[in-house]
Amino acid sequence: MKFDTNLRLLFSAFFLILLASTFYPTNSNALEPSGTQTQREPACTFASPGVLERPGTQNCELQPDVQKITFLRIDLCTEKPTGPTVSTTVDRSNCTTFFRDDDGAEVSVKQGEGTAIGNAGNYSAVPHGTYTHGVATMSSVFKFTSSVTFNGDMHDTSGTGGSTTCVTRQGLNSPVYGYSDSMNAALSNVDCTAGAVASEISVGINTLSMDGNDDCNHLLNYSGTNGKVAAYLLESDDTLVTGVGATDTDQIKNGLTGCIHSTDNGVSKILGIMELGTPIIIGPRTSGIEIKYNNSRGMRLNDGQASNSIYMWDMAFFDFTMTAKTARARGSWR
Repeated sequence: MKFDTNLRLLFSAFFLILLASTFYPTNSNALEPSGTQTQREPACTFASPGVLERPGTQNCELQPDVQKITFLRIDLCTEKPTGPTVSTTVDRSNCTTFFRDDDGAEVSVKQGEGTAIGNAGNYSAVPHGTYTHGVATMSSVFKFTSSVTFNGDMHDTSGTGGSTTCVTRQGLNSPVYGYSDSMNAALSNVDCTAGAVASEISVGINTLSMDGNDDCNHLLNYSGTNGKVAAYLLESDDTLVTGVGATDTDQIKNGLTGCIHSTDNGVSKILGIMELGTPIIIGPRTSGIEIKYNNSRGMRLNDGQASNSIYMWDMAFFDFTMTAKTARARGSWR
């Protein structure tokens, strides 16, 4: 039974050093993810500009027309912070909060562009210094809108009414948290009928990945544009879901609370600890911090139970880069 919504979101640049927990020794390994992943699926192949080759039975990743993420908090750190456990939150003692909006600030992601997050009241001044790490906290729900054209007919979960264009559609489940073999057309977020119009869908993350036993990883390293990211799934109180690491390192076993298909598994946030490839230096001429998105993919096409059919749209790889912006000196031609 399939049910993972595999998060391949790589926030470009964050990583961490983690400490063992005295009170939860079984979670000592869960402080630092033990596994590393890049894109799980290959990129979808273009048959011609703007037209994808039919995938057959292969999952693939593509860039959606519109992708929205919700930021909750961004911190800059002078040292590697210690990651969260089932009883403690990430240690921000060497960090300064740059952005915070507890209600969440939704952002439309545009590849290679910096997009404003929230408003001026969400930002705080960052002291002068050299920052080697960042901590980004996001909502576990992502939004997509896309219309995808193929070089032949495709089918959705219904298996009927195929056409060369498949779009995102909001099914009865919103957000979609993974899927099972019993998903039907009414629940699906895919529509391949002729003339279908794309609508916004919501995809919730309930596991970062699964192993061969369908155990759910709640911690995982990802390879981003500028380095590795240590990603964590968090409960609403910013701790790991109870049970992570109790029997399997970084995981909750298949069938236990926290590893159930079609539910949020207690997850409401995603946290990434990023090692900045180039440290951010904040000084007198620093005018701000810019975030640019590197997602050449972002959305995943999950192949259906028949060739050239789509079971669901899912999350795929994306990351972002943070750099300091420097104000021009007076009289400078730069």
